[in-house]
Amino acid sequence: MKTFITFAAAVCLCVGTPSAKKLTIEDLAASLTNESGYKSAVNYEVLLPTSEFPVVYNIRIASDAAADNDTLGMADYLIEWSLEKDGNRSEGFSSYFPGHHYRYRDQRLQEYHAEWDAIPFSPGGKTNVGVQNQAQFCDLLPQFVGRTLKSMQSDTTYEYTVHQDTVISREHVIAIDGTRSFRGIEALEFLYIFDKESLNPKRIEFISNPGQISEQLITAVYDDNKSGDISVARSEEALMSLYPEIFEKYRESSFRLENMPGRRLPSFTAPTTTGERYAHDKGGGFAVPTIIAVLDAEVGSTANTIKKLREAVDALPMQADLILAFVNNKIETIESLTGGIRPGEHLLMSARGLARDCGISSMPVILICDRNATVKDLMIGFNNDIDDFVIQKTALAAGH
Repeated sequence: MKTFITFAAAVCLCVGTPSAKKLTIEDLAASLTNESGYKSAVNYEVLLPTSEFPVVYNIRIASDAAADNDTLGMADYLIEWSLEKDGNRSEGFSSYFPGHHYRYRDQRLQEYHAEWDAIPFSPGGKTNVGVQNQAQFCDLLPQFVGRTLKSMQSDTTYEYTVHQDTVISREHVIAIDGTRSFRGIEALEFLYIFDKESLNPKRIEFISNPGQISEQLITAVYDDNKSGDISVARSEEALMSLYPEIFEKYRESSFRLENMPGRRLPSFTAPTTTGERYAHDKGGGFAVPTIIAVLDAEVGSTANTIKKLREAVDALPMQADLILAFVNNKIETIESLTGGIRPGEHLLMSARGLARDCGISSMPVILICDRNATVKDLMIGFNNDIDDFVIQKTALAAGH
């Protein structure tokens, strides 16, 4: 495959159309970034020097240029992939539409919603490293290829040549070939081939760490005629209609609140009022029995709920942690209700993901969890017996 890059570079010098307007890398990047209604199939091969045969993914992609008011995404997209290996088949998908990202693989459906928690979409204020712009195979989309070409112009680690017109496999195409080096060491050889008319990608090749023991060759070959009926899903309902079984079986937020007792808590993350992040992985446990209160700062009983919970924790015959998880995101309002954090407490905000994944629609809801993070019991709504309920159920969860 490496000889293909060498061959392409050679033939690019042989063919030209002097009368035609020369396309710059800026022209290509702009065309790719603004592409809409795009769909294609991609044969994606990864070959390691230690492997006799490549790993081959079959991929279908669809994408539209990002909406003008979307400050998070490079494009709206749907990516489907499958892999056959050693007699086993694995498959997955990634989807993005403004403010919403879904990814499925290994029988796990993850979802991110900017209205719940914007940090995964823009960690450190950088949208380019957000979950929506780092999905598996998203770099195959025209809009993301355009982003890469645009970055080449100002990144001195790249050296490249744009070949206006060359013939590869008896077809006139545009090609860009080059290298990327760090501290004088060549880390990447690359070749992009684009359709002469549409300017969309036809083939991409990467050789990472060329000549090294860790050399890796990636080849992506596009075939627009095999894309089928794939298209971008523009709502959760549209995405669910495409993958009903996955949403039913593997979506953690499909849990119903009344069915939570006996189940382990779903995975969730939420920012804290101190600017950190709290994360719980499904299957992980707690150091001590834990009481989780899912709260809405705008509900009138919230202050009394917190007071009762704290009184109950103080009266317990053993140590227990208290997580106050607010669905709201105004730190001043939350801190005015709680008066700050006490030892053994976690004060979370923007916890709508947790609420949804537990099937919580109205608040407060109190979840009593044992050390295995299994929900032993729960209480819905406020009443004056919250402290007695918490003392009794937490003691049972701790084995007392």
